[in-house]
Amino acid sequence: MIISDILHFEQERHLLPPAVQRGIEYILSHNLSEAELGRHPLEGDNGDLMFANVQESITCPKQEQKPESHAIYTDIQFLVSGEERLCVYKLQPDVKIVDNKFDSHDIAFYELEAKHLETDIILKPGMYAVFFPSDIHRPNCSVQEQTTNKKIVVKIHSDLLQL
Repeated sequence: MIISDILHFEQERHLLPPAVQRGIEYILSHNLSEAELGRHPLEGDNGDLMFANVQESITCPKQEQKPESHAIYTDIQFLVSGEERLCVYKLQPDVKIVDNKFDSHDIAFYELEAKHLETDIILKPGMYAVFFPSDIHRPNCSVQEQTTNKKIVVKIHSDLLQL
């Protein structure tokens, strides 16, 4: 997991994998407040190696959000507007999958268990979080009250992150 903001991108660029750099460069090179909702291909045939999902969503209490992870894609979750709590913990052998959609949608949802200590991250506009397949995360959680957020999620295929 990586947490930062676009204000520090240039000084931190060298620390990031090249594919993550390209994903953030996409974010920086587009007028995100006016970006159309939906999927935008970036790399690969039909954007299968890297694409951006422009989303608008209403946050909800974190108890209502299921933890999730991905097997193939790494997420860059960039907040354009609103505020969002992201809850995250590392994948562990004893986590219980309650809805496995890895084969069809590259996502699985997990049972909420108190023994897995989550870290809460508060995203403000201009901030981003990078979640790797080993990061179980709960996006779209309210900070204090419901807000409508606009977010860009850049999905990076694992093939682009191989050394």
